[in-house]
Amino acid sequence: MIRNRLKELMDERGLKASRIANDIDNLSRNTINATVSNKGKMIQLETVNALCQYLGVTPNDFFEYLPFDVNVSIDADTEPIVSTSYVNNEIVSAEETYIKPFYLNLYLTKVGNNHLSGESKKTFELSVISSEKIKFSTAPEFGNNNFVMYTPNLKVVLGNPPTKDNMGSQKESFLNFWNKELTPGFRKVIQENIQDAVLKYISDFCSNNQWIEFNDIISINFRFDDFDSNYSELENGIVVIEKDTDELPF
Repeated sequence: MIRNRLKELMDERGLKASRIANDIDNLSRNTINATVSNKGKMIQLETVNALCQYLGVTPNDFFEYLPFDVNVSIDADTEPIVSTSYVNNEIVSAEETYIKPFYLNLYLTKVGNNHLSGESKKTFELSVISSEKIKFSTAPEFGNNNFVMYTPNLKVVLGNPPTKDNMGSQKESFLNFWNKELTPGFRKVIQENIQDAVLKYISDFCSNNQWIEFNDIISINFRFDDFDSNYSELENGIVVIEKDTDELPF
């Protein structure tokens, strides 16, 4: 994994993209913002050269590297279930419509490939949980038969299915991986990749149900379980974590 540290370097110096773009010829604010996001697949060497000179750092300071990748994948054993009432094949009201609590399968796979030691893989099984109903409101601007989905409030927990035993079986190895093998910068990258994957899944789900209008906003709470939390059950019998204790950073 490799990422640039431009955001941290700018914050340390109290610099904004507009200031850097003003001070460096032929370097636009858009290019700086795109570099900060770490979303692009490439960065021009002349851009790295200009930024390193301007910030007074070396490429070793500008980039951060780990000798493995972490792949994120999302799927579901069954699609989320919509509960509603129909009259003449039309949904009666937004107030009576909701998506039942559900969880998605989340897999984080640590992948390494070295010419001496060969390829290595380690997969951690997690869950993305919606422990409450996702409700809808009316959307006259989209037509009488279309409803706007409220922002889903989701949480990521260790274990899949999200049971206490499944959490416990991975807890030590995952905490070692997350806290000792990853830097804060790469933890943030992985969190963003998880959010993007979940957002795509929900967006695709809404596209397949054309009466749902989705604003492409989700709220994800990343956390571990310290096994002192209270538990309740989803409608499918899977135990999930409640928010009755202080939440730990994922």
